[in-house]
Amino acid sequence: MAPSSIPSDSSDDGLDAVPVSASQIQTLSIRHHVPVILDLDKGNFGQWHHFFDSTLGKFGIKSHVRPMTPDDERDGEWRMVDSCVINWILATVSKGVFDIVHRDRHDAFTLWHVVEGLFQDIEMQRAVYLEAELHSVVQGDLSINDYCTKLKRIADQLRDIGHAVSEPSQVLNLLRGLNPKFRYVKPVITSKSPPHTFQSTRSFLILEELSFQHDATVEAGQALTASHGANNGGNSNAPSVPWATGYNPWQGMVQAWSMPFCAPGEALATRHI
Repeated sequence: MAPSSIPSDSSDDGLDAVPVSASQIQTLSIRHHVPVILDLDKGNFGQWHHFFDSTLGKFGIKSHVRPMTPDDERDGEWRMVDSCVINWILATVSKGVFDIVHRDRHDAFTLWHVVEGLFQDIEMQRAVYLEAELHSVVQGDLSINDYCTKLKRIADQLRDIGHAVSEPSQVLNLLRGLNPKFRYVKPVITSKSPPHTFQSTRSFLILEELSFQHDATVEAGQALTASHGANNGGNSNAPSVPWATGYNPWQGMVQAWSMPFCAPGEALATRHI
């Protein structure tokens, strides 16, 4: 397997640091510093490795896992610290991992590399499944935030086992699985120069989603107003009519009588004759 499967250290920081004493290390709770239980099924080796490696550096004891300490330098103090590191490793792995890697008379260096080797052995198979999962995720009814978080989590797992997904590939895969209502934004995002990153694409889509929600609220309010107006004959101030159904008081006969025509002023003149 390629060594890229194991998260590499950018430097040897911590190898030359002065280690804390065995008495100090014995009082520490490793779960406060490594809040991850390494599990074969969870794909969390990268997280576990990061927390554990930084803890070793924090207490100046990276030399117990890298490189191997010569036998003539393994005094009583060193052996007590090494036993603590062994306990730390075994206390932060699942029972399944424990059963595979636990051996009598392991030193911390050997145990550390057995754990690394175990996850090297399964990296290709896991990468195949994660790649397939990444390219089958669709948004559906998920919010933009939940959808992007799901994609990011899978991409991070691929990165942790040495199969990082490039930024453009993450963006294109995000667009591939979008809900069809966002189809009009795809050319907007892909035509941007410089190209959108995964995070900037996520931010852009969240704003569009908020716009959709606002428009839906406004349209619902307008529809309610229009419906209310129609029920009142188009006049929201019109009083309700307490007539029984089917009764129309404006029915009946209108009769007009003919009258002799008089020119203006004629009736007044006639009255004075």
